Amino acid sequence: MLGGPGTFKTKTAAKTARSDARKRLGGPGCDVTVADFRTRWTTDPLFARPKDSTNIHNRERTKAFVDLYGDLALRMVDDAIVSEWLAGGKRNATIPSLRAMFNDAASAKAGRLVDHNPFADLGISRGPGNRHKTPPPEAIVWALVKHARDLSGPYVAAWLQVAAFTGMRPGELDALRWSDVDFDAGLIRVAEQWSATSKTFTTPKNGQARHALLTPPARDALLELPRDGDFCFATLRGGHFTPSARAYHWKAIRAAAGYTGTLYLATRHFAGAYMTNVLELPSEDVAIALGHTDGGALVRRLYGHRDTALALGRVRAAYESTGSVKPLRVVRADSA
Repeated sequence: MLGGPGTFKTKTAAKTARSDARKRLGGPGCDVTVADFRTRWTTDPLFARPKDSTNIHNRERTKAFVDLYGDLALRMVDDAIVSEWLAGGKRNATIPSLRAMFNDAASAKAGRLVDHNPFADLGISRGPGNRHKTPPPEAIVWALVKHARDLSGPYVAAWLQVAAFTGMRPGELDALRWSDVDFDAGLIRVAEQWSATSKTFTTPKNGQARHALLTPPARDALLELPRDGDFCFATLRGGHFTPSARAYHWKAIRAAAGYTGTLYLATRHFAGAYMTNVLELPSEDVAIALGHTDGGALVRRLYGHRDTALALGRVRAAYESTGSVKPLRVVRADSA
């Protein structure tokens, strides 16, 4: 019982005493600092993630924490430190990387440097993201394509059109090569993506190649492009598209169209919503088209925004169809 004879008044005092005792008594890893382990964690192949972009991301998202608490013993990072670090809510984005670092510190391969993860089970959400944002209507998407053609030329316009009507991720389109487009089969092989973080070509997000459907709007867009090099969407210098190169054009294009949303919302999110609402495809099929492996869960939660007007219209039509059928009069046996 806290506060009783031979105990501590608060849990914080008890944890502090435990940490002090460990430091005095020594033991494996007692002198390892936050900076020491972070250096090992970001350089030792034992802790490397499969994707280089993830490793770069983790280094970036843990640097500020190490700058502030690097001299502190790893085992001294407790709830008080976590609370101080997250005060104000501006550092919530660092939680996944810090949680991963301390998870590894608590593992056998690290030597059990800590006995618990102070960044686990915090119950802090990253926020809804685009979950409650509605993609633009189809007319706006076509307006964006038109302004892209007028302001930036055929490659940017085609990139937008293919993105909106296939749902391929931006990095996958930046890396798309003509050799991956099969016009006869009507398929696009998604074999790699361009990672702006690692500045390299990597495997697609789920770590495996897949096929995207070469839909009629995407086919039309690609057929209009010259095939001068390896990449479908080429820059003036002959290279492939990159996020920074696209951002230069996107700002002017969306201003001309009067659109205030994001590029991702107007392309991949629009594709999911279009397949769900206009084509009325089941979420499982939309998931396969978008390259998901969760059986449609993410489509139902995030991409497949149901259009309210269309949904109500279908419900109304169903009721009207049912109402036009007059039910048979029930005749009881005793009144026959």
